[in-house]
Amino acid sequence: MVTCVRLSAMRALVGISTISVVCSASIALYAAVQLASIGVIEPGPLFEIMVVLPAVVAVVTSILGALVGLGVLVRSSTRKLPFVLMAVGHLAASVGVVAVVIWSTREAASGWDLLLLPAPVVLGQLIVLAGLGLLLLRHRRLHSNIVRGQQF
Repeated sequence: MVTCVRLSAMRALVGISTISVVCSASIALYAAVQLASIGVIEPGPLFEIMVVLPAVVAVVTSILGALVGLGVLVRSSTRKLPFVLMAVGHLAASVGVVAVVIWSTREAASGWDLLLLPAPVVLGQLIVLAGLGLLLLRHRRLHSNIVRGQQF
């Protein structure tokens, strides 16, 4: 039973991380194309589809990832580097989002401060991406060793 819960938490963290990284990649791609082509990021016809919707999904999945990641970090048996990176990335993104929201509620705030909301999400997801990449590399290496008969 404990092994089943541990595996499902780790699977959930990988699934949540994948969704949040894809959403953050959409935001980063839109920003990169805008900056490369016109030098500023302006709302255009694809802004809602490539930035607003993915930002909402990325924020929700980052918060979920932070909660699941805390559970993974608490158990010493699941504290492997890829999962630690994913958990830390989600925690960083979630803390950054909360900081932007709190900062935008001050008296001098104009509401435009919320445009910074995708920034901590994208930055936190870079750490999550590193965890996913490390997990993928380890999985491929393990799989290639088993195929060649060099099981460890």
